[in-house]
Amino acid sequence: MRRGMLLLSTLLVAGSGLTAMAAGGSGNSANDSLLAMSPDQQAEMLTKGIKGCVGTSPFPMGVTPTGKAKGYAYWSVRCQDGRSFAIQITPKSQATAADCKALEGSGKECFKKF
Repeated sequence: MRRGMLLLSTLLVAGSGLTAMAAGGSGNSANDSLLAMSPDQQAEMLTKGIKGCVGTSPFPMGVTPTGKAKGYAYWSVRCQDGRSFAIQITPKSQATAADCKALEGSGKECFKKF
């Protein structure tokens, strides 16, 4: 899955350019690029590295404003098969995914703004 998520980050970086500048920027060019896309495009990009997942419901949770994770963007996405994932995107456009079920009880939640 990690290799697929690195592919996602490469695709996001390639498309981020002027779109991110025009949007004002969050400090995370991949996030800015995603925000400029339609929901269908967001879901497709966010699930490219997740085997068997056809994305249906992208949800931008936010970007961390301070600390060690400053500039990290977090998204949630639901798959047609009912699974859901949290996606972390670093300011260097490296993305990782975590199954939302695995986050239960950890104090972290999918599909929640912060």
